[in-house]
Amino acid sequence: MFGSGDEAAFERSRPVFEGMSRVQRYLGAFGNGSIMKYVANLLVTIHNVSTAEAMVLGMKAGLDPAVIYDTLADSAGSSRMFQVRGPLMRDNYYDNPTATIRTHLKDLSVINAFATELNCPTPLFSAASQPYYAGAAQGREMQDTAAVCAVLEEMAGMKR
Repeated sequence: MFGSGDEAAFERSRPVFEGMSRVQRYLGAFGNGSIMKYVANLLVTIHNVSTAEAMVLGMKAGLDPAVIYDTLADSAGSSRMFQVRGPLMRDNYYDNPTATIRTHLKDLSVINAFATELNCPTPLFSAASQPYYAGAAQGREMQDTAAVCAVLEEMAGMKR
């Protein structure tokens, strides 16, 4: 949970936040919590697509998706998104979403507008956004964001 603004109000609310989140961070001036959320979701976008890309490369090369996941989940190449979304990609199961492509498209729009307003280049984010748009075009809007793996599989000519 990222909070900003009146610190005393944040601290009074901390018990409620603790019931809703693993970690709570007070980030200072009003608005900083939103900015940090944009930064975090930029990383989520990139890490989720990099996880899908790695899974697809390994599967296209003939590796079992379970072996890919089990080998990399606790390696230097892992990320929190690999650990969270990797099992869904491994199992090719996207229909019980914790975060949908539809919702993430809203996040992409907000982050892109924020970066544009700052004239800040985000080349990895821009490239990583494309599989989400493709997923929506394929009718996967209500699937978990891990379905970007299925999008990349289709682009690679794979069928599972």
